Amino acid sequence: MIKKFDKELCLSLAAVALLSGGLIWLAAFWQFGKIREISDNIQKEQLDSLVREQRSQKILELGKEFKNVEADQGKMNAMFVDKENAVPFLATLENIATSTDNLITISVIDLTKLKSQTAKKPVVQDSDEESSEGQKKESQPKKTPASQGNKQDFSNQLGFSVELTGRYGALVDFLTKLENMPYFAKVYSFKIAPTEGKQAGQTGESGAPPASNQESQIPPPQEENKNLNTTLIIGVYTNGTK
Repeated sequence: MIKKFDKELCLSLAAVALLSGGLIWLAAFWQFGKIREISDNIQKEQLDSLVREQRSQKILELGKEFKNVEADQGKMNAMFVDKENAVPFLATLENIATSTDNLITISVIDLTKLKSQTAKKPVVQDSDEESSEGQKKESQPKKTPASQGNKQDFSNQLGFSVELTGRYGALVDFLTKLENMPYFAKVYSFKIAPTEGKQAGQTGESGAPPASNQESQIPPPQEENKNLNTTLIIGVYTNGTK
C-alpha cells in the first residue's frame, strides 16, 4: 500500500514537473519574442532620434549660411548695373579717367553688332590673291557652323565704347583701376594708337601746362611721353531688369 502510494506520488510529481517545465519554456519563448520586439523598437527609436538630430544640425547650418548669403546679397546686387539707370557706372568710369589723368569719351553701342563685325574680319584680311579662293572655300563651311555655335547672349549686358586720350602710364593706371571696379565688366575690344597734340596728363583742370622745373627738363622715355588714343569696348553685366 505504501509502495503504491509512493509510486503515485512520484508520478504526480513528475507530471507536475513536466507541466511546470513546459509552462516555463512556453513563457520564456513568448517573452523572448516580446523582448526581441522591444529591443527592435528601441533601436528604431535610437536611429530615428539620430536622424532627427542630424537633420536639425543641417537645418541650423543652412540657416547660418542663408543669413550670410542675405548679408552679402546687397553687395552682390551692387556689382550689377541697372539697365534703366547706368549713371553710377558711367560716373565711376569718369572718376577713374579723371584720377588717372585721361580724357574720356563714352558712347553706348550694341554688342551684338560688334560681334558680327569682328566675325567678318578674318575673311577680309586674306592678302594673297592666288590662295584666297582656295582658303575661302575651306574657311566658309567651317566658319558658318562655328559662328552659329559660338553665339553669345548679350541680353544681360550693356555695351559701351570708351575712348581715352592720355600718356602710356595714365592708360596703365586706368586699366588697373578698371579691373578693380566694383562691377562685373568685360573688355571685348582694345585698340591703341599714338596721337599728336598736347599730352592729356600734362595739363591741369584749367588747361594750362604745369610749371617747368629741373626734374621736368629730363626727357622721359619715348613711350611715356607720347599721347595715346585708346578705344575700349566694354560690356557690363546688368541685373536683368527691363
